[in-house]
Amino acid sequence: MRISLHRILLVLLAGVFAIALVPAGVALDRRLSAELERKARDDLSMAPKILADRTATMSDALRMHAKDVAAGLAVAIGSGDTLRAAEQATAALVDPTEEVIILGPEGELWEGPRVGADLVRRVDQGEMPVGFFASGGRALMVALAPVAAGDVRLGAAGVGAVLDEAFAATLAGLTRSQVIVVARDGSVPAMAAADSLLAASVADSAYGWSRDGGVRTVAGLAGQTYWVIAAPLGEAGAVLFASDAAVSLAVLPALRRGALVAAGIALFLALLLAAVAAYGDFGAPVERSVILELDTVSRAFGNMRQALANKLRELESANQELTDRQEKLRQLQAEMIQRDRLVATGRLVTELAHEIRNPVANVRNCLEVIRRGIDDDELEQFTQLAIDELLRLHSLAEQMLDLNRPVDPDAMSCEPGRIVRQVVELIKTGADGGAYDISVEGSVREGAAIAPDALKQVLLNVLQNAREAMPDGGAVRLRLNSRDGIVELVVEDDGPGIPSEVLPKVFDPFFTTKGEVHGVGLGLFVAEGIVRRYGGRMTAANREVGRGASFRIELEAVASTEPAA
Repeated sequence: MRISLHRILLVLLAGVFAIALVPAGVALDRRLSAELERKARDDLSMAPKILADRTATMSDALRMHAKDVAAGLAVAIGSGDTLRAAEQATAALVDPTEEVIILGPEGELWEGPRVGADLVRRVDQGEMPVGFFASGGRALMVALAPVAAGDVRLGAAGVGAVLDEAFAATLAGLTRSQVIVVARDGSVPAMAAADSLLAASVADSAYGWSRDGGVRTVAGLAGQTYWVIAAPLGEAGAVLFASDAAVSLAVLPALRRGALVAAGIALFLALLLAAVAAYGDFGAPVERSVILELDTVSRAFGNMRQALANKLRELESANQELTDRQEKLRQLQAEMIQRDRLVATGRLVTELAHEIRNPVANVRNCLEVIRRGIDDDELEQFTQLAIDELLRLHSLAEQMLDLNRPVDPDAMSCEPGRIVRQVVELIKTGADGGAYDISVEGSVREGAAIAPDALKQVLLNVLQNAREAMPDGGAVRLRLNSRDGIVELVVEDDGPGIPSEVLPKVFDPFFTTKGEVHGVGLGLFVAEGIVRRYGGRMTAANREVGRGASFRIELEAVASTEPAA
């Protein structure tokens, strides 16, 4: 296989481009992955600050609300009426999710969830503290305010805001992450946009992480990778902020596809530019030079180039001629094998026919004598049937003997046009000749190297075959033509044609597709044998245009004494 210099240059350019591009693409992919991870970690590290800002805002609002609740409880707490104090405090609530917290003069809990001692101490010091606590599987943010009558402190009261799903959802929206509120005992009071499997796997470690800080890489129970940071929530526990690595890096496949498309476009443009740049006539001769030595080299290269071109043309011509000769040799070999087979078959058939004909004639003569001496009509009918069958068998033997009858040296040529006209007249005057449209096309000036009776028998056999292929009538065309010393006779019909699997067997003896009623398959066999005996050739094929079969008879042309018809 020969490869042009253009293709070699393009392949080299593509290889160099690929070698340079692949490492760069791998490095770029790693850099993009690292940058996306860094961006996700930086965004997640801001979550504790956002939580601090959110709780600071909630603290101010809770202090004001706790102060309002404590303002009307002095009389009830001073008189020790806990029921009245609880009713008044509950009436002051504005959010049904909030809870009332009431402490007595000694810091004892009258109403609401229990709060830490540090919060009580700070209230005693006159502050309005805010803290986080966990109670009953819930996380609360608690604000207390002192209850006093003048300078006398009577107790304390306040409210507790439950850190529920709404709180977690607000944080999730602000931080664009998964939020999990974890109590100190490992329970999960609330979470938003979070995976329950992740919450179960990190709940026990959340409070410890909140004291260490920093973003951690955590593998979830389902195999996903998360980046997690924890923020403390006082005595209540901690808040976890998690980011799914797959979600954060989801843009990476799109970037990879875009990079591949860009690389493909760049490679295409590079190859296109290389093809344009490398275009040239590499077969052009070397230009002449004014320098003697260079001019000598140029002329030598030109002569060598011309000599190589001539040798290549000669080699191509020789190869084509060799191919044609091999094809002709293959056809001749196939034809010789077919002829040898048919010759052997013909000899066997002739000997068999010769041996059959004499006994058949004797039996027929005996039956004729018997028939004349019979008075019974029924016996005479059966005897006549037997004689008819013997006549049929005799006719079959005669057909087989036709294959090897001696050729009359005085009848070695004929006028094909005259023989064709005689055969057509015979067919038209037959019993069913009117059902067929038989036409003759073309003419020849030469004679054909075959006996007149032999050609007539060949044409009658072929036309009989065409009529049997068209039982309801049809058209039959005979064409005469001469070329290169060969006389051609072509017989075409409008029948169903010859199946492809049958074509190689149409000239075999005793081969027929018509059944026993119409023949035993010797008509075409005898016709082909006669043509072959006179040095001709007979072939069968289907028509190239339309339906029907076509039989071609090729005979050697000889000088003719009859004008063209």
